[in-house]
Order: sequence, then C-alpha cells, then structure tokens
Amino acid sequence: MIFVETDSDPSQWLLMPLVWDRPGDLEEWAHQQAELLWKLHVKRPKRRDVKALAVRLSMLAEGIPGKIPAHQVFLYAPDPRRIPLPFFALKVPIEGDRTARLREAVQADEESPVRPVEVEPFTTERMGEGLRSLRYFGSREGALMMSVNFGWRSEEFGVDLQLRTVSDDPGWLAAHIEECDEFARSIWLNDASSSTSS
Repeated sequence: MIFVETDSDPSQWLLMPLVWDRPGDLEEWAHQQAELLWKLHVKRPKRRDVKALAVRLSMLAEGIPGKIPAHQVFLYAPDPRRIPLPFFALKVPIEGDRTARLREAVQADEESPVRPVEVEPFTTERMGEGLRSLRYFGSREGALMMSVNFGWRSEEFGVDLQLRTVSDDPGWLAAHIEECDEFARSIWLNDASSSTSS
C-alpha cells in the first residue's frame, strides 16, 4: 500500500482517518484533536471552545467521504477558531501522456469563469517535477470558490499523485498560499508493504 507521508508541522497539519474501526472512534478523534489544537494556543482552553471545535471536526469527517475522491485527507488547522481546511490526496495508476495527465490532475483546462486557471511548474525535492494551479469558480449556490491543485508523476511508484484543496473563502486561502506550497513540498510517497516485508 502506497501512502502519502509528510513531516510538516503536526500542530497545524492533521491526518484525518477516512475509516473508523469502532462506533465512537470519530468523536473520540475529534475531541482529542480539538483539545490538542486549543492547548497549542491557550494554556487552559474553555470546554465550550474545545467542544465547538470537536463538533466542527466531527461534521467535517462525516461529510468528507465521497465529496472529493481521496485516499488520504490532511487538515490544515492554523487557528482553532476556524474550520480546518481539508487537503485531498489521490493516487491513480500511471496512464497516458505525462503532461496531459498532470494538467488534468491540476484542473488546468477546467472552466474558470472568474479568471483563467493559473498553472505553473511546481518542483519539489521529494516528488520531482510537477504542476500547481489556482482555479476560481462558482459553487451551485453562487459563492466564489478557489481551489489549489498539485500534480506529480512518480515513475518509481507507478502513480500520478494529485493534492487538492477547495475553499469558499478565496481571500483567506490566497493569503495562505505559501503554507499550501510548503505542505506540498513536505510530502513524499512511501510503500508500506515493502518496508514491512524487509
């Protein structure tokens, strides 16, 4: 099994499970994360603040599966007063032309009525040459949305990797582009089956 790994700041970037073993695991996880995030900002967080964040995390975890295809989801949580921003990681087997598939991965040619999709090369030490795009579009409800999309091809693992986030607060997301880029630079692929068999 190939996993996306990161050594980004664990106090701001949380790995969110997509499958829960037992009833109650989701709520337990949400409460633990909420308490941890608040304690990083204040010595003695108020119970109501921890509970409010735990509820938001639970709702996020319940609502994410199926919304955007993903094998792993990371949450960017720099401020416990905000709903964390999910980043969706999807691995697909290599197929077809590299450039065409990476452009598809970063939604380079998708409709973007506000302004053209901004596509540029995005190379990291760990993932090599890839692409990054910024795309602005409207939601069904008419809200302005922004997505940040990354794509790489890994010949070593035989997959194309997509990393994506979507926000209905483009101003906030645009102000945190550097943090998004930093997170993208922090990731790499790891084949867990080969490391356990050796």
